[in-house]
Amino acid sequence: MSIEAITIPKWGMTMTEGLLAEWLVAVGDRIERGQEVMEVESTKTTNAVESPVSGIVRRIVVPEGDTAAVGALVAVVAEASTSDEDIDAFIAQFASANKQENGEETGAVASRKIDVGNGKVVNALTIGPESDSTVVLLHGFGGDLSTWMFNQDAFAKNFRVVVLDLPGHGASTPISEGNVLVALTDAVEKAVDSVANGRLHLVAHSFGGAVAAALAERKGEAVASITLLAPVGLSASMNKQFLDDFVAAERRRPLKEVLERLFADPSTISNDMVEATLQFKRLEGVPEALGAIKDLIANEQGQVQSITATLREFKGPVQLIWGESDQVVPVPTQSEVPQNVTLNTLPGVGHMPQMESTTEVNRLVLENIAKAK
Repeated sequence: MSIEAITIPKWGMTMTEGLLAEWLVAVGDRIERGQEVMEVESTKTTNAVESPVSGIVRRIVVPEGDTAAVGALVAVVAEASTSDEDIDAFIAQFASANKQENGEETGAVASRKIDVGNGKVVNALTIGPESDSTVVLLHGFGGDLSTWMFNQDAFAKNFRVVVLDLPGHGASTPISEGNVLVALTDAVEKAVDSVANGRLHLVAHSFGGAVAAALAERKGEAVASITLLAPVGLSASMNKQFLDDFVAAERRRPLKEVLERLFADPSTISNDMVEATLQFKRLEGVPEALGAIKDLIANEQGQVQSITATLREFKGPVQLIWGESDQVVPVPTQSEVPQNVTLNTLPGVGHMPQMESTTEVNRLVLENIAKAK
């Protein structure tokens, strides 16, 4: 029988190690593929890690509280018939094999700032092999490209993946004047055109959904599929207070309270996440950009944008993914969803399904991509 490894995952370009915060299984337990087996903490977040394989946990290599490098072996899974000697040999051989594999992957990830004109740049991360289509990941209001750190590698196994910081977020230049949505879409389109190959599979979250819809209108048949996670623009309902409080928060405690509303489990928010968001909000031009985008999303009457017609007229596969416990953008009613659009709801998940229900979101995105002609 085969011997399988459970390792420290890589969440985002900068992650080099993870703290094994808690084991959710023990030696001797039978586990199934997709079962949560451990909690791993990075400098940005703590998240459950799901087993990639089924079998019996034969050995735990890294105990709780220890830190291990990305890709390091933390547990061994095999059937009971596998001898202890074979397990020992597997562990001994793993380190050198893993080191060689990581060396072969060097260069597969590239980060660059793309000149989009008028003195503006868009920060882009490209991952994965050359392919005849590209998965484009767009984050939401107040986020950055690290929003997709649990997802990008799953898509990059078979596709070129482009992850962007929207203007006014991350390392991209703020935009706060004129028709902001048009200017944002202009910048995103230029960035995508400069690094993406072939047809596009758009995957976007929250406000990024409005940008994705605008981009889909412009690109026409160049867009092969659309997946939107809790997007704005499908109903009037919106927690405008979240937007107001996010923009207004200037200290750690009030900002932490705002960020906790993003997740069904508020404890997901780490101090590092709060600190990083606070530092981002203090950058020159960012407060003005966030204020302008906030006004694009909602006013006292509700949501401002509407993407319904764009989704209805799109010829390829379109799906929505929504957490049933979303406190920011409520799940739309079935009557608010165009008939050609599939609505997937996830129980126990808030406004960040890509981080709260990683495996299911990755599966749904890849299934939607596979439907594209």
